[in-house]
Amino acid sequence: APAGAWAPGAPSVGAQDIPKAQVVADTTTETVRPNAIFQPEDGDRLWVFPKNEDTLGSGGEFHIYLDAETHPHARASFAKFALGVGGALPAHKHEKSEEIAYFISGEGIVQVFERGKAQEITVRPSYVWYVPPGAWHSLKNTGDAPLTLVFATIPNDKKGLLSFFRQISAKPGEAPTPLSPDDFARIAAEHDLILKPPDNRE
Repeated sequence: APAGAWAPGAPSVGAQDIPKAQVVADTTTETVRPNAIFQPEDGDRLWVFPKNEDTLGSGGEFHIYLDAETHPHARASFAKFALGVGGALPAHKHEKSEEIAYFISGEGIVQVFERGKAQEITVRPSYVWYVPPGAWHSLKNTGDAPLTLVFATIPNDKKGLLSFFRQISAKPGEAPTPLSPDDFARIAAEHDLILKPPDNRE
């Protein structure tokens, strides 16, 4: 091993072995916020476009753990999302937000747009999906079970993606508020979700 490298069987390196110039005192103890551990039943469960107040159908279920409403100090938001059988999210983009998703179960198709052309990519459990700001994308459940994923959005904005879904959703068992296409598009645009016009291939 190179000189100075640690090797199996070698004594562990302690603080006394680190040059004093490299030792940084921890002065942030009183300013750092505590860790947060969420149990499965924590967070807010919301239905988006359910069949009715008692049946989700092809709509989506959000389980929001961390967002601007519950943790305004956090830099990222985090949620679990299950898209019902036959459900789809329309093509859209975010000017400021980026998303990172990890698929847990089900099967679906992610549609992305490269140089003006739509491409469809099949996604399954353990796939990771990254969406940069400004990139058009959509999602469709093509399986026979809910398509489930967890995702983070950055930044954790009061007018961000999860705030949008809070505004248009309802709690399970409650009747959703009807929205016209114009109202939906307006609320979406106010929350950094821009719907893709049918003739826009960029």
